[in-house]
Amino acid sequence: MPKFDNLDLIVRNVPAAVDFFERVVGLTTRFNDLNFAEMESGAVTIMLSPAALVPIRPAAGIILHFQVEDVAAARERAARNGATILIEPMFTDWGTESLLIAGPEEMVIDLYRWVGPHHTA
Repeated sequence: MPKFDNLDLIVRNVPAAVDFFERVVGLTTRFNDLNFAEMESGAVTIMLSPAALVPIRPAAGIILHFQVEDVAAARERAARNGATILIEPMFTDWGTESLLIAGPEEMVIDLYRWVGPHHTA
C-alpha cells in the first residue's frame, strides 16, 4: 500500500505561514527560506512554497487536522498568538473534541483529540 508522507501547501507568504504553524500550532521547522519551508508534523512532512511544478492557485478549501493531547491548551496557545477562533472547542458526533481556527491562505486548522463517539463534556 502507498504511504502518504508529504503535503505541499502553496502559499503566497512562506515566512508568514511558517510563523503561524510554529507559534499557533507548535510545529517544528526543518528548513526555511523566503521561497520554501519544510515542517515536521509526525509522519507527514509539510512543505510550504509559493509555486508548484504544475499550475495551481493558492490554497483554499483546505482543512488541516492536527491531533493534540489537550484542546483547551491548544486553544490558549492559539488565542495567545493571535489566531482567529472559528469554532470554540466542541465535541463532535464522530468522536473528537475539536477546535477550529483560521490558518494562513484561507486554510482552516482543526486542533483535536479523540474522545470516542457519544462523549459528553
